[in-house]
Amino acid sequence: MQATFPHRLLRQETRFWLEGMSLEPRESVSGTETIVPTMRARWMASCSFVLRGEASRLGWEAFLAQMEGRVGTTLVPAHYRWRPRDRDGHPTAFCDIANLADAQTWEHFGFENTDLTRITVAADASLRATQIDVTLHNSTGLRPGQKFSIGDRLYRVQAHWQPSPTVHRLMFQPPLRQAVTAGAAVEVDRPVCKMRMVTETEGLFDQSLSVLPSVTVNFQEAI
Repeated sequence: MQATFPHRLLRQETRFWLEGMSLEPRESVSGTETIVPTMRARWMASCSFVLRGEASRLGWEAFLAQMEGRVGTTLVPAHYRWRPRDRDGHPTAFCDIANLADAQTWEHFGFENTDLTRITVAADASLRATQIDVTLHNSTGLRPGQKFSIGDRLYRVQAHWQPSPTVHRLMFQPPLRQAVTAGAAVEVDRPVCKMRMVTETEGLFDQSLSVLPSVTVNFQEAI
C-alpha cells in the first residue's frame, strides 16, 4: 500500500542523494583509477523527526504500521530552501492552500484550492531520456541544482538553456523512469519521490519517558 507521508510532524532534517551513479572504481597496474558511469542511479533519502506529544507519536506509529517495513511506499517531499520562482519573481509555496487535499476552500478563504500549473512538458520524451523541452506558464524556470518531479518520480536539474526564444530545455538526472507526453505537468512547488524504507527497523525509537524522542528513517527510491 502507499502510506501518506507524515507532513504534520516536526521534521528537523531531510537529505536526498543519488546512489549508484558509477561502478566501484578499478585500479590499473600503474595505479590509475578507472571510473565507469552507470545509468542506474536511484534516489536515497534520510529524514529526521522530533515527536512531540501523543498525537505525533501515534501518528508516527500509524505511519510505520501502514508502511509495513519495506513493503509499503510513500511520496517523500523534496523540500529545499532556494525555491523556484513564479513569473513575478516570488519563491513558490511549500504547501497547498490550507494544506487540505481536495477541500472546498472557496467559500471559507475566498479562493479555490486548485493545482497551479507552472511548467509543462513541451514535447514527448522517451524512457531513459535525460533532456526534455518545457513550457513556462507561471515560472521563471528551473536553475541547475533545483529539483522537480513528473508524476511521482524525482529529478535534479543539471543545466537549463534556451535553444530558441520560445523553447526551454532541461538536462537532468536520473534518466526518465517512464516516457512522458507533451502537456504533462512538471511539479516544482512540491516535488516528491516514491520511496520505500531501506530496512525493516527504520523509524523505531525508545518507548521510554523521553519528552521529545527523535527518530531517523532512511528511504530508497521504489523502482
